Amino acid sequence: MKLTLLFIHGAAGSHKVWEHQMKFFSHALAIDLQDHGIGIGKRTIDGYVREVKKLCDERDLKNVVMVGHSMGGAIAQKFALDNPEYLKAIVLVGTGAKLRVNPMIFNAIRRGYAQAIEFITRLALSNEASGEIKKKVAQEMMDISPESAYDDFEACDKFDTMNRLKEIKVPTLIICGLEDQLTPVKYSEYLRNNITNSKLELIASAGHMVMLEKPEEFNEKLEKFIKELDNC
Repeated sequence: MKLTLLFIHGAAGSHKVWEHQMKFFSHALAIDLQDHGIGIGKRTIDGYVREVKKLCDERDLKNVVMVGHSMGGAIAQKFALDNPEYLKAIVLVGTGAKLRVNPMIFNAIRRGYAQAIEFITRLALSNEASGEIKKKVAQEMMDISPESAYDDFEACDKFDTMNRLKEIKVPTLIICGLEDQLTPVKYSEYLRNNITNSKLELIASAGHMVMLEKPEEFNEKLEKFIKELDNC
């Protein structure tokens, strides 16, 4: 049975964050979670998991490799705990088992969304990120309402699977940019150390938006992982 790659974006994002992956991989689907696409999750990761499961049922998706970035990685973890029968593997990108949000982000969104976007973009990218990438990331957030962005960060802030990671049995690839300020490398190391069948890949000169900042390296590592799954 062919693998289906299901890409899930992070907080205040959209399917567009996976543009380089959608061009590279076949049998791939990138979805929207916010107030467009498949709907909002009522400020909880569990709400999003239910929406993603509904989509999988509607499209009869099986043998799924679920690739989740940041909040999407939280969704992938919880999906693997609740609905492992849908999955061939998960890929956790710039995420953690607990995603406490800096209170400054909530305060910034409340004060003014444009300034909040500037602040979050600065944290999300490495110093080497191009002006084009910075503009792209900022525009992605601008296309999402402040209310949805706030709800997403609230969902992240409540999330915690630290004591359940050993229950995840599907093969797991963990990818993190070495300069990730929002979900530092130690978060990914914790995932690697506590998910039994997992491996960690670090990408230099990349921050939280590693799939946009270093798409070739990212795609190479993901492609290698998928080929290894095919040989299982």
